[in-house]
Amino acid sequence: MSHLALIPLLESLPGWPQEAEPAVLDILVVILGIPLGITAVITVLFMGPHWLRRSQGKSAELERA
Repeated sequence: MSHLALIPLLESLPGWPQEAEPAVLDILVVILGIPLGITAVITVLFMGPHWLRRSQGKSAELERA
């Protein structure tokens, strides 16, 4: 059985504290902020060395001339 089918049945048990409704900002952080942050870190890890070599290459050309 799919776990998504159980979502409408999720409620607080009797005697347990009521869960808080997420705000729009909370939803945006989860949907956009976290994936964009992970993407930025991965981009810097993979593209950073290339950007560093390219920036050093241009300055080395200027020093030789």
